[in-house]
Amino acid sequence: MGTVYRAYDMSLNRLVAVKILKRELTDDQKFVATFLREVQITASLSHPNIVQVFSFGERDGHQYLVMELIDSPTLDDMIVERKRLSEAEVLDVGIGIASGLAFALEQGNLIHRDIKPGNMLFGPDHTPKVVDFGLALTPETTDHFAGEIWGTPFYVSPERLEGEVEDFRSDMYSLGVTLYHALAGRPPFDASTAELVATKHLTATPLPLKTYAPRISEQTAYAVMRSMARHPDQRYSNYHEMIEQLQDAKRRIANNEVPTIVTTTTVVDASSEDPTFRKAMIVGAIVAVVILAIVLYIMYGQSY
Repeated sequence: MGTVYRAYDMSLNRLVAVKILKRELTDDQKFVATFLREVQITASLSHPNIVQVFSFGERDGHQYLVMELIDSPTLDDMIVERKRLSEAEVLDVGIGIASGLAFALEQGNLIHRDIKPGNMLFGPDHTPKVVDFGLALTPETTDHFAGEIWGTPFYVSPERLEGEVEDFRSDMYSLGVTLYHALAGRPPFDASTAELVATKHLTATPLPLKTYAPRISEQTAYAVMRSMARHPDQRYSNYHEMIEQLQDAKRRIANNEVPTIVTTTTVVDASSEDPTFRKAMIVGAIVAVVILAIVLYIMYGQSY
């Protein structure tokens, strides 16, 4: 949608990022009006996981944004360099970006619509930040890109490909696909053309995440796969559920805990303290001993 420049703010004595929109977009007055309305909302968002927009305007026919400068590689750069990221790193990305998206949704009723590794940067203390709400929509401006599919084919949601009404779960899908890519070293759907990738999003079932990342926890794998479910209703009903699952997975990894059963929001371990469970174990042990005694008698007892 435009070109981003590293620039110097002479008034406030700071480095900033300046994004200048493509001229063919600024020639469309309806687009400009809608875009500026969304930028006004975005500029009002102040959250540690969202790159701050400082100002916007027009100069010599060019529409521009002035944003916080994050002088670090993107998540996409990190994946290219390292192929796979650690489970702990990816959980931090998921928790941070989901928190930023939840805030944008709650404060400005915004959905991002272009969640991908290239739009995730890292601030001080490696804090993940989502950037570029240039495709963002509110429910009042759903015709922003009517008839067109904008986005990156590896991460675009099935409902957008089908021309259906999008909500925050489309961003959640794209975030899930991004986390899958960072853990697996490859996106869940790949092909030689954008059209074939899009077709796979609509018709194919991705291989389980643990196929490519067998050492990650079951809980992390579950959280990622659920967030990128084919149908929106099968994803998390809100970001807070997703964040809770990722945070619990992070805690368990830090404490070397391994859950045995993953549910929607909690992890449940079978407990030997349950009386029915304990009774069943005792009966099972007795039966096993009896069977072993019979086998030993048949094998050796008759020889004496």
